[in-house]
Amino acid sequence: MIDTRYATFSESYDVPPHLGILLHLHTPTGDYTVQSGFLGKEYSADTHYRIASVTKTFTAAAIMLLDQQGLLDIYDTVTSSIPGSKDPYLPDTDDFAIPYKDRITIKDLLSHRAGVFDVFNDPIPIESDEPYAGMNYIGYIQDTENDEPHRYSLSELAAVIAKDHLTYGEPGTLYHYSDSGYMLLPVIIERVSGIPYDQFLSEHFFVPMGLHDTTAVFEPNDTLLPEPYFEGYSRWDAEYFNTTEDNMSSNIGAGNIISTPKDMASWMRLLLSGQSPLKSSQITLMTEIPEGNNAYALGLSKTSVGIGHSGAHPGYLNFVIYDETSDVSMVVVMPFIDYNEGNMDHVSAASQMMIEIMETAVRIYSEM
Repeated sequence: MIDTRYATFSESYDVPPHLGILLHLHTPTGDYTVQSGFLGKEYSADTHYRIASVTKTFTAAAIMLLDQQGLLDIYDTVTSSIPGSKDPYLPDTDDFAIPYKDRITIKDLLSHRAGVFDVFNDPIPIESDEPYAGMNYIGYIQDTENDEPHRYSLSELAAVIAKDHLTYGEPGTLYHYSDSGYMLLPVIIERVSGIPYDQFLSEHFFVPMGLHDTTAVFEPNDTLLPEPYFEGYSRWDAEYFNTTEDNMSSNIGAGNIISTPKDMASWMRLLLSGQSPLKSSQITLMTEIPEGNNAYALGLSKTSVGIGHSGAHPGYLNFVIYDETSDVSMVVVMPFIDYNEGNMDHVSAASQMMIEIMETAVRIYSEM
């Protein structure tokens, strides 16, 4: 099943034979792991990789837990005072003076309906007076930094938006996926809880839920993955390059978590089957899709095979999905990405293949 689909895909996109794909299933009757490619090298469900945007499920769960505890209200605007405090959710500073700030709710950020410009993925408009006008800000910093990795801060990234009043539109009026919108949520988590974002995730989710191989990295020098790990490859021009090492301080809250297929399958199944610190009412809110799109809710997305999230980052593509009917969670990891396709055709085709593999896996399991 996985061999046939991956072979067709790899032939169509000229994928080198040392690359491959892994599928892990976490089911009521046991765990199953299969793979294809990798020149026969064996990987397991305990192999580390960058989960990329699947990080957003943890960030959203943290916000929903604070909401459940009465420490914040997701319907509050980000300029509102934190309950029991005079301090606003986001700092009242020039760095955080983003467009429509007084109208953006925490829920808008969770559902990508806040209109927050995405510094991580989109180029800064050419009309800007900044030296990075017409460029991607992260790429600009990478090209101009010295030997030491740049320590990105959440206030720095917010300031890029604030300086040029960058926005996709009024909050609540449209859906526009934004990593930068999610990078504002750790600021709120830290100001409300009084502890660092990574510590909050560890104390409330990683440790109590047994996710022992999951970490939220934030230091610029923390560029390696724990052993064992998938080496990640990215293609530019005609060649794939090893892009495993990376400075993730630019993507806190939106894509900075490292985990394993085993941990991620466990996380999604526990979260969506009501076995996490979140009450069922909070999970219901997280899976309700606001008007304006047909898939994305609050840190979770609906697909033809179930609910979960996908993630793409240099070197890594992955899906983490839970199917309620069969009570099966699935993780598909493909540790490579092709940036030659300007229209993202490679990512689209890879995503479709991964969805089909999961659909087939659930069907086979249900017929067992």
